Amino acid sequence: MPRRKVEVDTEVAKQRAQRLKCLREMTGLSRDLINKRYNIARGTLQNWESARFGGLTRKGAAIAVQAMQAEGVDVTLDWLLHGLGHEPRFSKNLSQPANEDINLSRMPGYNVATQELLHFRNHNTNSIDMVISDDSMLPKYFPGDMVAGNRRYQEEIESLVGFNCIIQTPTHGSMVRNLRNGDEPGKYHLFALNWDSSISRPILYNEEVLSAAPIIWVRAVSRIPLDPIVN
Repeated sequence: MPRRKVEVDTEVAKQRAQRLKCLREMTGLSRDLINKRYNIARGTLQNWESARFGGLTRKGAAIAVQAMQAEGVDVTLDWLLHGLGHEPRFSKNLSQPANEDINLSRMPGYNVATQELLHFRNHNTNSIDMVISDDSMLPKYFPGDMVAGNRRYQEEIESLVGFNCIIQTPTHGSMVRNLRNGDEPGKYHLFALNWDSSISRPILYNEEVLSAAPIIWVRAVSRIPLDPIVN
């Protein structure tokens, strides 16, 4: 039986390629660095960005969206594939708490802490930071504490098992959790420290982790006095 020829819409492939190149330019990352961080082969990415061999598929677009979101670009699958929905934009700064009840700007020492955080960012090109927004990591970290670290990827994540990390996941976004080995290859369990936490799932099992940053910088903005905390 003759093989059925698959029709490829070259114009659609070119549009997807252009949108993907736009996203990569927003991250400022080279193809080699994307390969190192997210295991997207350099040649594959080049084919996607040049619309060769059918261009970017839906499966490939989903992988690309995960990588872009981990790099701080807010983009949807619909936009990358079809140009639908809101334009890509840089994600809300992770150093702003998701919990609206926490108003850090009114806390003692907030201005000092933010200046120190800017210094940390400027001297660590692969840094990530967050504000603790719930009670999941008590008694180590309190709501309102500012934390930061340097991200590690792929096989380097394994060396962080047992550490408290800022963790980026494709399904649950970014969070601070204790990293544990999972039951499946390449997967990890993510543990809250506070077993009496108000969050609905203090343990996430067998999760894919895009990056993990061991916490090496902490400022207790919500507590007095404002002192650095030894992690």
